Formats: sequence, C-alpha cells, structure tokens
Amino acid sequence: MQRSEELYLTTEWDEEALLAPQQPSQVQYTGHEILQAQAALLDNVIVARQSDQEAFRLVKGYIKLLEQWHEQHTGWRIQRGSNFFRLERHLHQAAPVFLDEKLKEARDFACLTWILWFAEKRHLAGSGRHQQFLLSELTEEIQQQTRQSKQREVDIRNVQDRYSMRRALEYLVNQGCLQVLEGEIKKWAETIEAEQHEVLYEFTPLAHSLIEALNARRVAALYTTLQQADGAASPLSAFASEIPPLTRAWRCLLLGPALLRYDDDAAFAALSAQAEQVSEELGAAFGWSLELNRDYACIVRGGGISIGAGPAISFQGAFDQMLLLLCGQFREQVQQGIWLPDAYGCVRTTRWDLLPLFNTLRQRYGSYWGATVRDASAESLLDEIYRRMRQVGLIRGPDADGTILILPTAARYSVSYAELQEMPATRMSKRSRKQQPPPESTPTLFDLAAEDE
Repeated sequence: MQRSEELYLTTEWDEEALLAPQQPSQVQYTGHEILQAQAALLDNVIVARQSDQEAFRLVKGYIKLLEQWHEQHTGWRIQRGSNFFRLERHLHQAAPVFLDEKLKEARDFACLTWILWFAEKRHLAGSGRHQQFLLSELTEEIQQQTRQSKQREVDIRNVQDRYSMRRALEYLVNQGCLQVLEGEIKKWAETIEAEQHEVLYEFTPLAHSLIEALNARRVAALYTTLQQADGAASPLSAFASEIPPLTRAWRCLLLGPALLRYDDDAAFAALSAQAEQVSEELGAAFGWSLELNRDYACIVRGGGISIGAGPAISFQGAFDQMLLLLCGQFREQVQQGIWLPDAYGCVRTTRWDLLPLFNTLRQRYGSYWGATVRDASAESLLDEIYRRMRQVGLIRGPDADGTILILPTAARYSVSYAELQEMPATRMSKRSRKQQPPPESTPTLFDLAAEDE
C-alpha cells in the first residue's frame, strides 16, 4: 500500500561539521574566471578543446598563473598539448582516491592500465598515426600478457571481466582518448559469444597524455610499504619524506575527500600551524573554504565536501539514505560506550559487527527504500554501501579478515526521516549550529562531549 505521507530525509549536523571559517577572502587579482580555470583543471582528468571549449579557453588564458600556483603549493605539473591540458596528480601514499563513477571495481582499473599499455605498445612499435584496432586484438593481447603474470588473468569468457573491460573502454571514450568507429561495446559485454560483436576503436592523441613512465624506486617503496601495512591504513611510502609536509597536506586536500591526522600526522600538524594562511590561499585560488577539526581537515565547496570529479552524498537515492542512517548508528555505538575511538578518532570494527546494526535499520526503515532493495540480501546491500562509503572517505575496508576502520569523517552525519506535514513548507532540512571553539580545543567527531554540550 502506498503511503499517504511524503517522507524527507533531514540532516542534523553536529557542531564540528560546521567549523569551516568565515567566507574565504578574495585577493584582488583573482577574478571569477581564474577560479573557474582552477576548478576545471582539478575536476577533470583532461581539459580538452573538443569536449569543453570554454574550460579549455579559461585554462589556456591563465596557464602561467596556474602553473606557478601548483609549483608553489602541490608540486604537480600541468601537461600541455595543442588541444588539451592535464594536471598530473601524483600520490605520496597508498590512499584510496576516487576517479570516476564508471570505474567501480579494482578490476576496472586493471583493465584501464592494460588498455593504456596496449596503446603505448602500438605507438612504440611504429603504428604512428594509424591507431585503429579491433577489440578482439586488444583482449587477445591482454589475456596473453596477464597469463604470464602471477595475478589472475583477464578472462573475456568471464562476464565480470567483460563488464570491467567495457567500463574501462567507456571511461577512455568519455575522456576523449578513444573513438568508436564501428560496433557496440554493450552487445559485446552482454554475450558470451563476444567475437560475434566486434568493435572497431581508434586511439586519439589524448590517450598518450595518460601514459607516464613508472619510477621503479617509488613503485618498489610503495610496494614495500603496503606489505608492511595493516591493510586499513593509508601508509606513507619511504619517498614521502622527500615531499614537504605542507605540500602533502595540499595534495590530500585537493585530491579529497579529506586529510586525516591518522594518515599523515606531520602533514596535518603543518596544516594546523598555517591554517589561516591555507584558508586564505584556498579562497583566493578556488573560492572554497577550509574545514579544520582535531582529527581531519577537508575542503568545503558549494555547501559540501569537495571530492573532485567523484560522487557526492545525496538524499534522493536509497543507498545514500542507508549510508547516512548507518553513520547515525555509528554515533550511537560510541555514545553508548560500545565502541571506543582511538587516539585519531577512528573506530576499528568488523563487518559482522555492522550486520546487526544494518538489520535493525532495515526493519525500521526498509519500507522507505523502495522495491529495488526489498528482496536483496543484507550482505549484498552492505557491500554496495561499503563501496560508497569508501568513495566518499567514511571508512576503510573491509579487508580480507573483515576488519573495517570507521574514519572520524563518518560522524559528520546524523539523519532521520520526518513527515512533510510536520515540517515548515519553506524548510526541508534542519541544521543545528553551535558556537565555534578554537581549532586546538575542537572535539573529535566521536567525542561524546560534543554531543553533551
């Protein structure tokens, strides 16, 4: 039976989630256009003339200022071409950075890397401008190469591998790195007789802008660091010490979704010491604000955390509502003393501990989530929720042992359902804001005192 009341998800933010500084200052030389140019360069993998002429014009017009800014703050280089610009973003730690909604699984990224390998191999072999290829050529080469490695090979007979290949190819098409000349990738991916649905592609010059030579020393250092890590952290590699702490802070803030004290205590300390200056520079360069708390810092952009081109949490989809409600359950566990945050404001738990919490939510609110999730198992729903939580920087894991690290950013959200008839017509959401304490005395999001004041 359909409900007669319309239901809305309302948000009650706690005080720490609103500790952003006042309106960012704007220095005189930065007009609206350069703010747009900075955002375009950061929000797009490639700023290409053919896909966005206005963004390309803006970046081209302010390229000198943009290069100087990144040289000073992030150390990232802006790659130039006759018809494109690309900000080369390099990581100094094993951080989960979200790139695009079309790339959902680790296998998708593996396929993307192999496709770029195939493009470079053809280029070095002297194919020159003739970059056309059949999909069967690509998959045959990749399967042959992965067969020789110790990892599981890409098997085109496996439907999941075909979907991963499809998502990687569509990603490159959307970036302007590939052109479809003939055929449909959808038909190829959805049938086991893939050879009956051949697709003809062509690499564009933009494809080579994504290909970079690997630094063997850095790859080896990162591999060693990952082997020694506990699986839930984003450990710093040995070469991270070569990068100044404040530069590391800028990189983490701009890559998003947050800089955690848990991940890089030195970078967080450098940011805290120069928070006012960083806030002013962030406002001048992008028109955004800095939110600094005891255990994490993030960029507030247009009313929400900036995560570049990644997804944002909305109140419309059932999975996002489940995610937000589950964050509320996390807070209750801490308030009741069942969970104890560590020195960094993080909570370590397991997927089995979260299952009964989710089942409680489902019994109470499941009728609000629609028919799509009604018949799904709790485990499959939680897998999707975990994926979304990782993307927006709320958890790490689950790892192979089922361990989940709940990050302090998860407690930004406290949500509830409310009936429309009980709410003022002009106010669909509810926020509580308290007086802002100094940054050094700001409680962690999981600090019970934050709720008792």
